[in-house]
Amino acid sequence: MNFKDRFERGQLIALCTVILLVPALRIFPSAATQLAGRAAWLAAPTAVVPVLLYVLFLSRFMERRMEGEGLAELCMRALGRLGGKLALLLSALWFLLYGGFMLRAGADRFITTIYPNSSSPFFSVTMGILGTVAAMGAVRSLVRVAKLVQPVVLGVLLLVLITAFFSVDMANLLPVTKQDAVPVAKGALAAVNVLAVVLYLVCFVEGLTPKAPGRERSFSLWALAMLALLGVISFNIIGNFSPELTASLTQPFFSLVRNLVFFRTLERVEALVGTLWVFPDFLMISLLLYSAQHCLRLVMGKQSEYRGQRLLDLSEGRWVIPLCGLVSTAASVFIAPNAQSLAFWSERLIPLMNLAYALLFLPLVYVVGRVKKVL
Repeated sequence: MNFKDRFERGQLIALCTVILLVPALRIFPSAATQLAGRAAWLAAPTAVVPVLLYVLFLSRFMERRMEGEGLAELCMRALGRLGGKLALLLSALWFLLYGGFMLRAGADRFITTIYPNSSSPFFSVTMGILGTVAAMGAVRSLVRVAKLVQPVVLGVLLLVLITAFFSVDMANLLPVTKQDAVPVAKGALAAVNVLAVVLYLVCFVEGLTPKAPGRERSFSLWALAMLALLGVISFNIIGNFSPELTASLTQPFFSLVRNLVFFRTLERVEALVGTLWVFPDFLMISLLLYSAQHCLRLVMGKQSEYRGQRLLDLSEGRWVIPLCGLVSTAASVFIAPNAQSLAFWSERLIPLMNLAYALLFLPLVYVVGRVKKVL
């Protein structure tokens, strides 16, 4: 193992926080409101139990790892040579598809908020190249970027939410009745969806953190804080826009920013905020590409650790990294060519595939490993 690329669990959680903001702002407010209506601001708190149970499951899974192992290596041990390779190949394909979708969704945000009538492939290809270059380096570099931008991104987010709070119309949020219980429970699934992708994705690079006790407590506290944040985001967006409008918006948070006036003089700051959100996009896409190439290089029997190789060094299977970047970028260009298909991918296809991977595939791998007594 390359000890120069190691980092601490606290730094990993900072990375979790920054990349969570990508699906949290793109998926959750609209998805939860479509399911729960005006009571959607209660969906995130309702998701506390299933999210904590998922944290518990991943913590039990990761406790079985040996020093230097991440979730990919655990899958190989749990399923054996052939089954493990198939599982990692499936994981890599899922990460590449999700990365392509993230590139396409990020391009759509730029077009919607900053550059109307622009071409989405330009933004997708540019971010795909940047993510590929980052994936060819050390994960520790991504963690450092996350630590640097976390206070800035969270500071801007909190400033927007505090400003928006004074424009909230409680008639958009209340009354909430007992008839809303089932819709709110369905809306909680959107919160589980958002947190699950971050929780399992970072497990693929967790082998670069030292094995230490307290994982469940650390990630549980983080998950509770993020659920509270999701609840506040929904409260402000629905309170400003009404549940009907929120459910129909593709970028509700950035629409909220567009309608705010800061300090009575500063208007139209959505371009600044939208540009700042390049960093969470970049980190999410880079981590997806890194995880995909990590899985593929393990399937090939190659060392997947970064050991200070130069950028253009394609030995030890490193040629897989630009290939992964090419596949994800190509996917971003060809999937969801219009707004209707993008809405289908965002609201139906990707969430269902993510939940299937998080709640069916990974638990199945764990159960098989436990039954075989190799975990």
